[in-house]
Amino acid sequence: MTDAMLMVVFAVLLLNYIVVLLVFARRRLTANWLLVILLTGTTGAALAAVLAALDPGSDRHLDVALVLTGTAAVAAAVGAGIGSSAPAAATAAASAKQSQGDSPQAGPA
Repeated sequence: MTDAMLMVVFAVLLLNYIVVLLVFARRRLTANWLLVILLTGTTGAALAAVLAALDPGSDRHLDVALVLTGTAAVAAAVGAGIGSSAPAAATAAASAKQSQGDSPQAGPA
């Protein structure tokens, strides 16, 4: 009974992953590459964990799950870094522009 339930969970996760990848490919959402990496890491880790539960003799599935989880964590950290650095750069550019406008220009007297 447990194996049948795990097979259903595996099939649903795999179907969800395939549908999302098809949507990304069809709509050409290349700007959202980080989201695809994050989705691959989390869903791939879940698929590997389900396979590890179905095949208790193999340790490879857990290794794959750990690698994919690490990939998802790095992708999330990169995404957080991209989001926080963009406003800081815009603020620095705006303040530099303002200081240029406020400085007196040297000219002939």
